[in-house]
Amino acid sequence: MSQNNLAQDLQSIEPLHVAPQERPLHNPQVKTLPKHSPVSKFEKCLMTLCGFIIAVMMILTINVTISVSTAQHHLQDMQTRVSQLKTSNTSHRQEANELQSRSRLDKIAKANGLVLSNDKIRNVDK
Repeated sequence: MSQNNLAQDLQSIEPLHVAPQERPLHNPQVKTLPKHSPVSKFEKCLMTLCGFIIAVMMILTINVTISVSTAQHHLQDMQTRVSQLKTSNTSHRQEANELQSRSRLDKIAKANGLVLSNDKIRNVDK
């Protein structure tokens, strides 16, 4: 009987169907949002100041670049003008030397009835 009794006990005990609990792979920890931002007011002011300084420096860099470009353009214009003046001066010197040439002066003197007397010419050195 004792065996029958055990069999009945097993039958009377119904297997409990326990719903498997879904466990996450990791234990999620509840993250609390900080009441204060991780950046202090001083750091915010410092970052704002640095941003402002960088913006001003960028503007100044652009301004200086434009000024340098304008100065280079002006320099190039001046160099062109100097080159033109040098060329003009050279041509005027050449013309003056041609007008002062000995053969030309002798030709003009003979045409006007003048003669060159070498006896009366003397060189003066300082």
